Amino acid sequence: MVSRDPARPEGMDAPDRRQLLHWAGVGLAVLVGSRTVGAQDEDEPETEENGQEEENGQEEDEGDEEPATGEAITVDLVDYAYEPGTDSPLEIPPGTLVEFVWITDNHNIVVDDQPDEAGWDGYEPIEDTGFEYEFTFETEGQYDFHCTPHIGLGMVGTIVVDPEATVGDGDGALPEIVPEPAITLLVATIVALVAVMTLVYLFLKYGSDPQG
Repeated sequence: MVSRDPARPEGMDAPDRRQLLHWAGVGLAVLVGSRTVGAQDEDEPETEENGQEEENGQEEDEGDEEPATGEAITVDLVDYAYEPGTDSPLEIPPGTLVEFVWITDNHNIVVDDQPDEAGWDGYEPIEDTGFEYEFTFETEGQYDFHCTPHIGLGMVGTIVVDPEATVGDGDGALPEIVPEPAITLLVATIVALVAVMTLVYLFLKYGSDPQG
């Protein structure tokens, strides 16, 4: 007499091993395939949008020959440093407006060295908290300067004007390390694996005939 497995619902026949494995493979293929197609579909609008933006950009370049407006960056004068500029050189593209802001008292900007074609005079009068001075750096090269009252404390600065340099985007966004389609495919693979594991579990639990 064959005893019935109490864990198997009454009236449920043992599923065929090959059929169960067949449907497991089909389910995996369908899940991965649908997610991959979805990821590709997400890429297509972005590609088309980028193409439209490039075309619009070319049209704007052809119709607008005015030079681009320079960007701006702030350098704080504190005790006892130019931030940025002292710990490491401040690298900016030509045409950048640098705004020097006195955060603490008793500072100035004395130019030590600059490119021959440049005409930066710095700002030698000593000023206190709240004072501001700005200058647009157009000539490529390195600019070295110091604060007279605090040069002995290491308050020196360097600005490098380089056409390859960029000013921060200012939005605080992190670069995209992993493309979104790759993440979508990874999620789809995990879901498919979970589905297969579930089918394997059901097969092991209900798919073999109990011995009695």
